[in-house]
Amino acid sequence: MKLVRGFLAIGAACLAQELLSSYLPGVARRCDLYTILVVYYGLTRPQAAAMVMGTGAGLVEDSVVQAILGLNGFKKTLIGYLVGSFGSLFMLNQAIPRFGILFAATFLDPLTEIGLLAAMGKGFVFPEMLDLLQRGIGNGVIGLLVFWIAARIP
Repeated sequence: MKLVRGFLAIGAACLAQELLSSYLPGVARRCDLYTILVVYYGLTRPQAAAMVMGTGAGLVEDSVVQAILGLNGFKKTLIGYLVGSFGSLFMLNQAIPRFGILFAATFLDPLTEIGLLAAMGKGFVFPEMLDLLQRGIGNGVIGLLVFWIAARIP
């Protein structure tokens, strides 16, 4: 049953991200629902489950945005691993720490991409700091809303 819920969560995140990109592109640029999903799993599930969710969500994102296959998969797996590690060490069940983790995961995503693309010999243009700040705040606010909704689902 947990596996089915995981697949449904990835499908819902994919569908919601695509709908946001189509109908509200300004909002879609300010949030990454795949990262929010991986952070949610990292904070509420065991570390291994967060890594598996990160791999699955990243590979789905790779196939949807037509990126290098495995690039987002690795980034999201790393985010799941780190959030799962911090989640097991610290109490991150309140709004402010969760917002901070979502904000930090937003900055970790392009930093990991720089390292991976440098290892492959490809160039990468780092996003502007204002765009990253807006995306971090957007991920934090929407992520807290997702956490609140998920807590009410049985």
